[in-house]
Amino acid sequence: MFRLPRIESITYRCAIAFQLSPDSPFTVAERIFNTLKQPLTTQPDLCLNFTVKLLDQGWLDFTLCDRSLSLWLQCWPTFSYPQKNSPLKSTNHDNSWIIQYTYARCCALLRLGEQEGLIKLKNKQFQPYTWSLLTPSPIPSFNLELNEIERSLISQIITTVDRLVNDSKVKEIKLALRLSDSFLNFERYCLIFGEISRNKPQISQARLGLVAITQMLLQGLWLSQREQPLRNRL
Repeated sequence: MFRLPRIESITYRCAIAFQLSPDSPFTVAERIFNTLKQPLTTQPDLCLNFTVKLLDQGWLDFTLCDRSLSLWLQCWPTFSYPQKNSPLKSTNHDNSWIIQYTYARCCALLRLGEQEGLIKLKNKQFQPYTWSLLTPSPIPSFNLELNEIERSLISQIITTVDRLVNDSKVKEIKLALRLSDSFLNFERYCLIFGEISRNKPQISQARLGLVAITQMLLQGLWLSQREQPLRNRL
C-alpha cells in the first residue's frame, strides 16, 4: 500500500489483489471490495473511516474521510512519537538552519498565541516528544473547512508520520526539511493573529494546533539525528 501524491485528499492505493492473484487481480479485488462494503456490527469510538474505490485494473483506493481526518488531528495530545535513536548521530548541518529557523518560529507563534489568550501552554520549555498545548482541548479547529495551504501542511504532516512509523530507512533530516518548507508556506499565507483572531478565534486556534504538531515533529526528527537540541528562540 502506498500514499497517492494528492493534497485535496488522503488516499492510499492497495495492490494486495495483485499479490494474491497475479492472473486475475480484479476478481480478487472485487471480492475484497464487496466484503469491505458490509457494515460493521461494532465500531471503536476512535475508528478512522475510509471510503473504498475499486479500480478497473484491480487496485483498491482507500480515502480517509474528512471527519476521521479531523479526529486524527485532534488526537495529537495523546500521540506517542516513535523515537528512533540513531547510533551514529551527525554534527553536520547542511541546510539545517532552515529547520532551526522553522522550529523557532513555531515556538514563537505558540508563545504569542498564549499571550493573545488563544491557547494555554503546558509545556513552555517545549520538552521533547511532549504535546505543548493545555487548552483548548481538543483543538476546535479541524471541523472547519480547510483551505489548500492548510491541506498541504496536513498532507506533509501525514507523510512525515507515515514514513516515521513504516519506513525503517527513513531519513529524518530530509523529512524535517520538507516539513519546514511546507510550514513556512503555511505561515506565509495563513494568518493567525490580528483581525482573524478577533473575529474568528477558532480558525486561529486551529492553525495554532497545526503549529504545535509541526513543532513536535520537527523536534523529534532533529533529535533522532543530531546531538545538539534545537533552540526554541533564535
